[in-house]
Amino acid sequence: MKAALAAGTALLVASLIAQTPAHIRPGEVWVDTSGKPIQAHGGGILLHGGVYYWYGEDKTLGNGNRTGVSCYSSRDLLNWKRESLALPKDAMPEEFRDNGICERPKVIYNPETKKYVMWMHLDDRGYAIASAGVAVSDNPIGPFQFLRSFRPIQYDFGFAENDRTRQAELGSTFRDMNLFADDDGRAYVFYAAEGNPTIYVVRLSADFTGIEAPPVEGKTWERILVGQSREGPAPFKYNGTYYVITSGTTGWDPNPASYAVAANILGPWTRKANPCVGEGRETTFGSQSTFVLPAPGKPAGEFIYMGDRWLRNNLADSRYVWLPFRIEQDGSFIIAWRDQWDPAPTAR
Repeated sequence: MKAALAAGTALLVASLIAQTPAHIRPGEVWVDTSGKPIQAHGGGILLHGGVYYWYGEDKTLGNGNRTGVSCYSSRDLLNWKRESLALPKDAMPEEFRDNGICERPKVIYNPETKKYVMWMHLDDRGYAIASAGVAVSDNPIGPFQFLRSFRPIQYDFGFAENDRTRQAELGSTFRDMNLFADDDGRAYVFYAAEGNPTIYVVRLSADFTGIEAPPVEGKTWERILVGQSREGPAPFKYNGTYYVITSGTTGWDPNPASYAVAANILGPWTRKANPCVGEGRETTFGSQSTFVLPAPGKPAGEFIYMGDRWLRNNLADSRYVWLPFRIEQDGSFIIAWRDQWDPAPTAR
C-alpha cells in the first residue's frame, strides 16, 4: 500500500512539474496555475511591487462582453495565477454587457492618489458608441469601480455626412487603445480615432481618470499617423525616444505591423517599416499588437512584443504571441519568430 501511495504521489508531482512552463511558447495554449486556459485577450501588463499583473478580455463565452476583464499575476512571466474578474460585466453600464463590447483593458498606477486606473474601449455590437471607459480600484486585482464612459476629444476633421457615430456631437471615436506612463510622472492614452484612420495621443489628468483640461492640440494632445488607418497601438520608450507599434485595420485578420518613432510624445512621429523578419512577417506571425513590456532582468533596450492571435470562430481559444526584441544603436529593431524562449533574467 505504501509503495502504491508513494508511486501515486510521485506521478502527481511529475504531472505538476510537467505542467509548469519552462519557456514562453508563442501561439500555443497557455494555462494558468490551475490548469485552465488563460483568458486575457487584448490585454496589457502592470508591474507593481515586483509582481506582473496581466489584464485582458475574458472570452470564455465568446464575443462581446459576456464575462468581463480578468486579472492574472506572475513573478516570472511563465506561471500565471488567476486572481480575479477585476471588472465584471455587471459592474458596467448595461449597453456594454453581453452583446456590448469591452476591449483592450489597460491599467496604470497613480502614485499620488494610490489608485489603480483602468481604461478600456467600450462599444455596442455595431461599433457606433466607440467610447472610452474608466474604472478605479485600491487594489491591483480589483474589484474596479466603473466611473464613466466618454469620448475624450472633440475635433472637426471633416465629418462624413450622416455619420452614424455622431462625432460632430460626441467627439471623435475611441477604439483600439493603450496607456503609457512617462518617466516624468505624466500619463497618456493612445487610441484609434476619427473612425480609425488616425491615432490620437492625449495627456491624462493628474489623477489619470480623465484628460488634461482644457485640451489643446499640439500641447496636451495630438493627431498622429494621420490617414494611415492604424490600430492596436503599443507604445514604449527607450533612450529618450518614443516608439509605437501598430497594426493595419483588417478586423480579425492579421496584417503587417509597422512602428513609428518620435523625440516628443506629441510628435512629429515618423513611421518606419514592418519590424518583423522571416516567414510570417506579412501577418506579424499571425498576431495583432496589444502591448510592449520592458524585458525583466535584461539589459536596457530589451523588450517583449505582446500580440493576440485572434481565432474569430472560437475567440476563447485565441492565442498569445509574445516575442523578445532589442533596440539597436541606430534606434531600429527587428522581431523574429521563436518557437520558444526563456524570459528569465540574464545572469550577471
